[in-house]
Amino acid sequence: MIQKTKSLYNIEQRMEELEPESLRYKVLDTAKKFKTSWMELGQYLATVYGDKLFKEWGHLTFEAYCSKEIGIRQTTAVKLLKSYSFLEREEPAFLKKQLSGEKKPAEIPSFESVNALRLAKSSERIPERDYSEIREEVLDNGKEEAEVKKKIRYILNSHPRPQAPEDKEKRRDAALRKVLSSLRVTKSELQELSFPAKVLKQIDDLVDALSELQI
Repeated sequence: MIQKTKSLYNIEQRMEELEPESLRYKVLDTAKKFKTSWMELGQYLATVYGDKLFKEWGHLTFEAYCSKEIGIRQTTAVKLLKSYSFLEREEPAFLKKQLSGEKKPAEIPSFESVNALRLAKSSERIPERDYSEIREEVLDNGKEEAEVKKKIRYILNSHPRPQAPEDKEKRRDAALRKVLSSLRVTKSELQELSFPAKVLKQIDDLVDALSELQI
């Protein structure tokens, strides 16, 4: 028997108190299985966020709603929203096909891979032809995030930025790596000293947020 996580248990307990036809129930239901139906969850979250429904449901912020009711981190919720919005804007036909259930769950690209595709689309250093190849690997072949990011890095390395006296982007990347490294070391030290889990989680959330800025 598979051990249920606390988050999954809490979701199921809350679902028992709601009407199956209510939007609140449907959001929770898709949250249970968002690894295979994340686009549907992204669609619901876009409505919850846009219409501020989380306030009607007793949560002061969208982040608190995602954490306490759905059991997902703020950074994950943001990625879901951005990935869904990207498909809605750039690939409406593809999104419609996915939401209709024409593809099996195993063939649906992960939201992490779609988020990497979104970042590639926004990069001025990735030519249209190379972007088309990345798009095909993500949307048609369902490549994993690690493979997609590896290809993106290869393309970026093949198209180096023009050298400038003050390369702010290079300094920015170096600063990100330095801060991330420092935060991970700090968390390890605090764990050994038995600091509260709340403090350690805040460090995790900051690491996730900064990691989101990297390709």
